[in-house]
Amino acid sequence: MKKIIHLTALFLSVNFLVACSSVTNKDSAENISDELDKDSPPLVVVDVLPSTRFVAKPKIPKWTPRPALSYKRRFSGALEAHNKVRAKHKVPPLKWSDKLAKYSQQWANQMGTGNSCKMYHRSGTPPYGENLYRSTAIVWSDGRREISPVTIKEVVKAWTNEERWYNYRNNSCQPGRQCGHYTQAVWKETTEVGCAIKVCNDKSQTWVCSYNPAGNYTGIKPY
Repeated sequence: MKKIIHLTALFLSVNFLVACSSVTNKDSAENISDELDKDSPPLVVVDVLPSTRFVAKPKIPKWTPRPALSYKRRFSGALEAHNKVRAKHKVPPLKWSDKLAKYSQQWANQMGTGNSCKMYHRSGTPPYGENLYRSTAIVWSDGRREISPVTIKEVVKAWTNEERWYNYRNNSCQPGRQCGHYTQAVWKETTEVGCAIKVCNDKSQTWVCSYNPAGNYTGIKPY
């Protein structure tokens, strides 16, 4: 009888996201969600003949790190991801702002001080709206760490998916849920967006998008 040995490499990847408005009277927009990355290396199968007294060790696929994306490629889908959702509600499209991108990068770097990226909001009343997203590294069974292949489109989608919990007629969010990421992304008065990312030593990453003018004023519908 043939014996089949399966070898799989296990990894964990957890993504967190949170958003906030810089307006003094604002919707509470903090939300944390966990996601498991289900990709895994190819399955290796080894057949052992009945007369064989030992089991051959299967070859472990060689790990190669993914090449780093250029800044332009990394954020090329930011406007498309935002404006696709805004168009559904006939809201004017956003324009990219290098000034907001620089502002976002300063804060991403601040949160990335140290070995691991953190996620917290600016103190006081920032001049712009802000959405934050954090992803931990992929951790393989042999201890290797790899940057999770998150894209700006996936980040924005995570924020705008909150639309399913938002009640436009009542301008309210489903109890126990948060909608602040979504309402900021589609805020009608907002005209510009700029985003940035910080990858830390432990391969975790924090994403920041800043919006001008800021949204999420209490008692006002986003569009």
